[in-house]
Amino acid sequence: MKKLVIAAAIVAAGVGGVSYANHVATKEVRAEIDKQLALVSEQTGATFKYADLSASVISNSVEISNMEVISSEGDNVASIQSIEVTGYETDKISPHTTFDVKSFQFNKDFVAKLPADTNTMLASASYDLHSSLDYDEKSGDSDVVVKLDAKDIVSFNMNMGLANTQALMDASLAISKAQQAAGSEPLTYEQELQQQTLIMQAMSKLEPRSVNFELNNQGELKALLESELIKQGMSVEQMQMMVEQQLQQAPVTEEIAGAISGFVKGLNSFSVSAKLPEGKTMMEVNQQIMMLIGQPEKLVEYINLEVKGD
Repeated sequence: MKKLVIAAAIVAAGVGGVSYANHVATKEVRAEIDKQLALVSEQTGATFKYADLSASVISNSVEISNMEVISSEGDNVASIQSIEVTGYETDKISPHTTFDVKSFQFNKDFVAKLPADTNTMLASASYDLHSSLDYDEKSGDSDVVVKLDAKDIVSFNMNMGLANTQALMDASLAISKAQQAAGSEPLTYEQELQQQTLIMQAMSKLEPRSVNFELNNQGELKALLESELIKQGMSVEQMQMMVEQQLQQAPVTEEIAGAISGFVKGLNSFSVSAKLPEGKTMMEVNQQIMMLIGQPEKLVEYINLEVKGD
């Protein structure tokens, strides 16, 4: 949401109440979103239609309801129940930003036209996506969360803690402002190269502090796995036996081997977490990890690795 939109809405709130302020903000935001969707349509050929849009001054949020994605040929591609963005600022990195998509689902006719090797379970599923960024400008620390839920099938969660992220946040903000200033005009090759260089330089300064990945069965994980293994001429039981054999030769601790084995047998949940040494960039951590490959006990100790599976 633009700063001017927020300012206008706050003034309106003082005169006519918060509801009127929300009305003003919604009107302005709708015009901006329609403009951005029109640009995306020009680039992709797809059309985006939505039933409603609302903006809240108090929560600094925007929500789009019942969006339809239509191909350039006029076919319905996908539907989305709602998209909500909270805390976004155009001229700074907000201390807390969230992005939520509820019930994204491809159209049945669109799925039917996908290549024969497409996994129909995943292609037909309804998805919820949640992502958030917590950024402390004083310390430069950030926490990133991503949650993806393929309803009734499987869910994936990731949480990453990072230090020394200020350069990356500044680079992201600078790129965003440059793209806004360009409007509908495409960036030059030189501008794109400069942006890529800026991001790469900022990424090299990142210090990973913690990471957690979690996979959870939501009901049909085994059926999903079976559908993929059939394409390779293998059953779940054969896959389980193969994993057991490979674990006997793999350079991992007994605890990790047991966790992997437990997950392959149970197909319920699998999680990996690590707490990384402070003051080390991502490249430095990766280099040390490569040196410890083949020394599983030392590797587990270095990154405080914990693996669970059932």
